Amino acid sequence: MMAQPRPDRATGKPRHALAADVGLALIVLLGFAVRVYHLGFAELAGDEGFSYVFIQQSYGQIISDTLAMREPHPVGSYFLQKVWGNLTGISEFALRFPSVWFGVLAIALVWRFARELGFSRSVALASAALMAFGPFAVFYSREMRMYSILLALTLASTLLMWMLLRHAAWRIALAYIAVSWLALQMHYYAGFVFIAQNLFVISSATFLPDEFLRASAPSQPEGGRVAPAPLAQWIAAQAALLALSLPWLIAARDVLMNYRGAVGINLSPAEALIAWFSAFLFGPNVTAGRPALAVFGAACIIVALIKLLFDGPHARRPAWLLALYLFVPLAIAWAASLNRPIFSERYSIAALAPFQLLLAIAVARRAQFRSPASVGQMALGHLTSAALGVILATVTLVGLRSYQRSEVVDGHPRVWHGFIQVVERYASALPADRVRIALNFPDPVFTYYHRRYLPDGPAFITLPYRAGDAEGAQQVAEELKIHGVERVLLQIVDSFWDTEGIAASALAREFVQVEETYSGRWIVKIYGRLDPSSLRPLDAVFVDGPSLDAVHARADLRGRLVEVYLRWDGTQAQLNSAEKLFIHISRSDDPAALVGQRDEPLAPDAPHLRLADGRRVHVYGVRLNEDLPPGRYDVRIGIYDPSREGMPRRLTTDGRDAVVIASFEVR
Repeated sequence: MMAQPRPDRATGKPRHALAADVGLALIVLLGFAVRVYHLGFAELAGDEGFSYVFIQQSYGQIISDTLAMREPHPVGSYFLQKVWGNLTGISEFALRFPSVWFGVLAIALVWRFARELGFSRSVALASAALMAFGPFAVFYSREMRMYSILLALTLASTLLMWMLLRHAAWRIALAYIAVSWLALQMHYYAGFVFIAQNLFVISSATFLPDEFLRASAPSQPEGGRVAPAPLAQWIAAQAALLALSLPWLIAARDVLMNYRGAVGINLSPAEALIAWFSAFLFGPNVTAGRPALAVFGAACIIVALIKLLFDGPHARRPAWLLALYLFVPLAIAWAASLNRPIFSERYSIAALAPFQLLLAIAVARRAQFRSPASVGQMALGHLTSAALGVILATVTLVGLRSYQRSEVVDGHPRVWHGFIQVVERYASALPADRVRIALNFPDPVFTYYHRRYLPDGPAFITLPYRAGDAEGAQQVAEELKIHGVERVLLQIVDSFWDTEGIAASALAREFVQVEETYSGRWIVKIYGRLDPSSLRPLDAVFVDGPSLDAVHARADLRGRLVEVYLRWDGTQAQLNSAEKLFIHISRSDDPAALVGQRDEPLAPDAPHLRLADGRRVHVYGVRLNEDLPPGRYDVRIGIYDPSREGMPRRLTTDGRDAVVIASFEVR
């Protein structure tokens, strides 16, 4: 007779059970530590901006904006984050902590799920460890979004479904309804898991052999059919879930039926599986080795399913559930991406739990043989499991470390810092109400950075306000002119929102581009305009040429930019087509010591603004040297002819070869 495990004297539990409990506690604590490590260190990025913007509003406004903006997510996570933010305040750590909490909850839930399915403590511990340290789960447990919440709630829903079918208790049914309803309020794709659950119940009750259906609970009747009470409660639970969810689904039907996404990505089934499996193993930022990672993940799943099929009828029911739980949501998500069209691994995070549990089975469950196995077969089975376990542990830890060190994050804060620096550089020369920041794509994360770094700075707008709205963009540009805006900083993002340069074209009707720079990811165009009253009369007449009758020069020393505004009279008087305008910026005591220069054709169609009286003001931006010593500097204007020998300058009627239109001091 085999000796029974000795119980622990303090708890009465077998020592291996106590060791498993201690192991689970350590895994949960370490999983928590991994998730809160530097949680508030990084600023918000990417889609976190959507959540940040929504929670600034009232609950009613969140609902109305979600529907009006066709936001592809329900309001549940925004309500939760708003309640939490009202309790804890707004900080990066606090904003992300609900995701951490649900991420840690998923660790404990996957343990319980594995045990309820009848798997050993070693399998349950392995699945919990994968959930605790898997880079995909960790990544979305540290993001201010709904994905870790979706993972935990769909896992809890499936666990309650299994318990309901085994035990048929109304308290379990009520818990299932509440948890499943909450999951659907977090993400519409929770419904894909409910489809998998119903397929499991229907197929189990209808098509599978009697021994496949027989549950271990004593309340199950003989004959192999699922007891009427569990089926009745299951149908009632589904009806209640539908009734509770239907009002919102009807209100959001336009989003569900017509949303097409912001990224046109379609993948083949094979490409989608490679994307899912590699990301589930190595994290969402995986770039190299994706096919190899996907093949390894698929091999582990095949090994796990083979083990379960060889284990006998009692293991086939959990195997069938895990297969449906994994592949049905993935298949529907892929099909939905064809219609949307948008594909992202994060939308299928609910399938992570069965994926990781199957991996745990592959590496931690002993294979059972129908006939006595030889020593060689047993050794081969153990070696295979051990090899898979070593590879899996290595991939998981390397992926986790890679994520912790990675700066390749969507909308990384460094990119936004670069843009903020550009704004601070080019907006400081004017009062904040005379400057606007324009984004040609409505990236909500800028709301966070604007409030954090530019609370007293210029306001920002989206241009165009609606995707592809050229007429609306022109109206906005006219309103900017009416409100006296003199400088616009336009961020250019390559996106579906502004595919034809609508923002730049609209601004060019009322402003003139005076500079262009790069912020680290985006081109930023600087547009200028002036109040006509700022023009200073100047009677500078060039011999047999035009007269310069009004000027204005605005020196932006921080931006190292001088805006020059010139109003000519008789521009085409006795000029040949070769003559050019020069703008020189040099030391007042040494005109040859240039610190900025620009030469342009002297033509009536040069970049200009049209004033209310119909006259044109030509506008130029002149970039200054970055290394600008202290001193006094002049802005000189002149005309020369590069087609003639020596490129002679055209003199003014009083004998000058250049006209000083402004001076400024560098301290």
